Amino acid sequence: MVKDNRYYILIIFAIFWVIADQLTKWVIVRNIPLYDGFTVIPQCFNIVHVRNYGAAFGFLNNPDTVWQFWFFVAVTIAALWIILHFMRKMPYSKLLSFGFSCILGGAAGNFIDRLRLRYVIDFIDLYFKQWHWPVFNVADIAICVGTLIVAYVFYKEPER
Repeated sequence: MVKDNRYYILIIFAIFWVIADQLTKWVIVRNIPLYDGFTVIPQCFNIVHVRNYGAAFGFLNNPDTVWQFWFFVAVTIAALWIILHFMRKMPYSKLLSFGFSCILGGAAGNFIDRLRLRYVIDFIDLYFKQWHWPVFNVADIAICVGTLIVAYVFYKEPER
């Protein structure tokens, strides 16, 4: 019988993502002035220091609206509740627990910024020639990786 350690996986990996996210943001803020940066790989990858008042990838990025702060706080709390609900109700899966831990850790990392600063620090700028993907951070990577893992598990195991 497989030991059900879903909450151990959830907590350990979520904490890992929060620490990785907050540490990288701290390094950026301490070393790169706002709206400044440097090239890592020409025509492909920059590190830049920007503020995102909106959601993932700059969606609703408007510093002049107050309602969206509260909207994103509510959405984050709802997402955390949904993750915990699914974790409690679903049959045990290490991969699913890891996927949910990525989403939880990423959401928590950005939530910390939002509560502390009222915006999220972004710094990863991927681009090709003049086409730039919206700037993002480690928490956004965690959320995307977690979402892909959860979708994969649901696709491969539809009974879940």
